[in-house]
Amino acid sequence: MDKSKYNQLKSTVATCAAILFIALFFCTSTFASNPEPEFPIADPFKATIFGTPRELVQTFPEPVKTEECEIVIEDRRIPDIFWYDEDFYYTTAMQKEEAPLLFIIAGTGSEHDSTKMKFLTQLFYQAGFHVVALSSPTHMNFIISASRYAAPGYAPNDVEDLYRVMKWIKSNLEDDHKISGYNVTGYSLGAMHSAFIANLDETRKDFSFDKVLMINPPVSLYTSALRFDSWLSPENLGDKKPREVIDELIHAFSEMYLHTDITDFDDNFLYGLSQHTNFSEMDLRAIIAASFRLSSANMLFTSDVCINAGYIVPVSKTLSTGDNLLPYTRVATAITFETYINEYLLPYQQFITPGITKEELIRRCSLKSIEEYLATSQKIFVLGNSDDIILDESEVNFLRKTFGERAVFFPRGGHCGNIMFKPFAAKAQEMLK
Repeated sequence: MDKSKYNQLKSTVATCAAILFIALFFCTSTFASNPEPEFPIADPFKATIFGTPRELVQTFPEPVKTEECEIVIEDRRIPDIFWYDEDFYYTTAMQKEEAPLLFIIAGTGSEHDSTKMKFLTQLFYQAGFHVVALSSPTHMNFIISASRYAAPGYAPNDVEDLYRVMKWIKSNLEDDHKISGYNVTGYSLGAMHSAFIANLDETRKDFSFDKVLMINPPVSLYTSALRFDSWLSPENLGDKKPREVIDELIHAFSEMYLHTDITDFDDNFLYGLSQHTNFSEMDLRAIIAASFRLSSANMLFTSDVCINAGYIVPVSKTLSTGDNLLPYTRVATAITFETYINEYLLPYQQFITPGITKEELIRRCSLKSIEEYLATSQKIFVLGNSDDIILDESEVNFLRKTFGERAVFFPRGGHCGNIMFKPFAAKAQEMLK
């Protein structure tokens, strides 16, 4: 490939990556003893964005040896523009001896080998687990290569997709490894998925999970997502318009991507981005909200192309690798999550499940829909932060009341900002043993 084509491809990738990137850092009272030392970032928004200071990150004696694995679904229709995501990818880290296996499910828009997922893989491998790291059903690779429904955001369908993939992986690994039992964990949206998967498995019993750990879960996907929508509203942005914030972010993102050697769009990238710009408090909220908006925009664009829905890209248009995707990016990033629900996901679900209402769809994407199971199943645990920005006080209280002593909340950390913080990481290991 000559240099001009390479630069054109990288520019296109930068634009697309701006959509797919900025995945959320989704993440409460300590029923247990007071954790120490205290997480140093008191502002939950800054904690969410900047994460754990390097000197306080849990370290490991040596890196775990991981393997990227793939699954190919025969005769699956893959749009030409997504030719590179034909295979479904996941990561394994297998012990030499017999051990329990732990599935880890990524948060919104995140891939199986993102920085957080690499850290959690190492963390739980060190605790003695075989580990399988899975991308979120909202990540484009999952949508393109493995999703049966290809319209993410409706938890029951996303969990069906995850469960099916987990069964395939289980079958593959059981041939070559001694597995003494199954467990599942996830952070942010992945934590919610973990709970629904455990509930589903109580009926199907393909795994009979020993333990389930929810790290920084939302209580309601809809409520948390609407909070992000509000942060891109005039009340938060003042004179700026959402598109200006997003365009500024895309521009900064693209510039940084094009002029650095960074290829992984994760926490480290966002931290690097923060070093190039001075952000106000309004900006902090907007950045977090924009990260969700861009992630959901990528999700929507991918879904629209895969099922040829004609919501973003005309039904008659077949995209090729040479097409300029920026116009579609702009359309997708202007769509709020509530609009996505009203105009895309709800009609799609009503086509599959005639008669389902918006209220019922939202209820099924909330932990409250399985409250009785969560309150009585002694194998499910919650690890979170009291200042989690995706939860309001009533939601924190719901988790406290429902899980009782099976919930541990750190006082600081925002949404997943302290996942790598040594005391938090140690507590995660302890709760799964």
